[in-house]
Amino acid sequence: MEHHFSRQQLFDLVWSEPITSLARRFEMSDVALGKTCKRYGLPLPGRGYWAKRKAGQPAVVPALPPRGIGMGETIMLGRSEWQRRKEEEDALMVEDIPPLPTFPESLIDLTARVTKLVGKVPPLRSLKQPHRVIARLLEADAARLQSWRAATYPSLVDQPYFSSPYEQRRLRILNAIFMAMARLGMAPSMPGKNPADILVQIGGTRITFHLDRPGQQRDGWRSTSEPRRPTSDALCLTIPWTTNVVDGLRLAWEDTPETPIEQSLQDIVVGLVVAGEMQVRLSELHHHAWRVQHKADLIERARKEKEEALRKERERRRRLEQARIKRLLEDAMALRMANDLRAYVETVTAANAASPEPVPPVQVEAWAAWALAQAERIDPVRSRAFLKVVDDPGEEEPLAKKGPAFPRPEAAAPDEAGKPPWHPGLWYTRLSK
Repeated sequence: MEHHFSRQQLFDLVWSEPITSLARRFEMSDVALGKTCKRYGLPLPGRGYWAKRKAGQPAVVPALPPRGIGMGETIMLGRSEWQRRKEEEDALMVEDIPPLPTFPESLIDLTARVTKLVGKVPPLRSLKQPHRVIARLLEADAARLQSWRAATYPSLVDQPYFSSPYEQRRLRILNAIFMAMARLGMAPSMPGKNPADILVQIGGTRITFHLDRPGQQRDGWRSTSEPRRPTSDALCLTIPWTTNVVDGLRLAWEDTPETPIEQSLQDIVVGLVVAGEMQVRLSELHHHAWRVQHKADLIERARKEKEEALRKERERRRRLEQARIKRLLEDAMALRMANDLRAYVETVTAANAASPEPVPPVQVEAWAAWALAQAERIDPVRSRAFLKVVDDPGEEEPLAKKGPAFPRPEAAAPDEAGKPPWHPGLWYTRLSK
């Protein structure tokens, strides 16, 4: 289950109780919790700290270190699981969301601080001491060149990727950037053999940038043009940006006739670090706003679900009351019918006895026994049918699902004598009038 804290909140927690018991509360190991604290720059109590507190001795709690560049302000412990989504949503509705992250340092002050941190980034004239990422590309390219030269019929498709002066220049620029980023403890990477995207890990986030011809992003190796591209072809470094626009944030550097891009290496490295920090800030603010809105939506949905449940309960009681009234009327009619059947049997028996040509008594008695048994069966008092519990009939299905309704008697065609046809439920009412 997910738990969200600000850096200050989690710092106060890890200094308020041992990390082993704290980790159990968050359903994680103490090692994982310790790694999370380290990743967010939170110091942990050393050996003897809890023993001193238990003995009542003074134990010094250090101040919370400042948040590092690219490091998040909101910390999530645990993970969201689909089968526990309802549990997490219920917890979100009642928990206090950490306060809105604040970033008092302006973009200008951040840029000045990062510039001082980066220092000078000189251009490199060769690739004799490449960064490990560049070295991997060069080693693969050297093997590709050897195979290409040894081939009986060498193909342009199989030739090296980085043999042209243009590609060598591109690698030198990337190598200078990577070296500067490595000095800051930030890890660059280039996935693929001839990558289109260059990634830099800045704190807890990644920044992607492209280095290619202005207005063009490489999508693979172009064998017919790459080997002949000179260093005079312009280069442009761009940082794709899909979040909110930040005024003053520079995201592109380009060769000009007066200033080659190599003279902007310090600005580029500073721009990458600043872009990573601003991406973290915007992500934090966006996630906080989403959680606040999501909590409000969950509360509103719960309110509507409660209102709907109350409405359904009122409707169920109304249907149940109508069903009980309907049963009451049916029982009353069944009782009247049972009494009428008994009176009918007496009338038939008396009329047969007074008839000059009576039906044999054995037949009349057999019929009377059968008729009285039917009266007993439909009598709700004798059968105790009036005591049966009335169930909720449930919501009526739409007419389209019910099928055609039973035709009304007045809508049916009359018989040959002009009388309305027989209809269930109406014969007894008409007989009793």
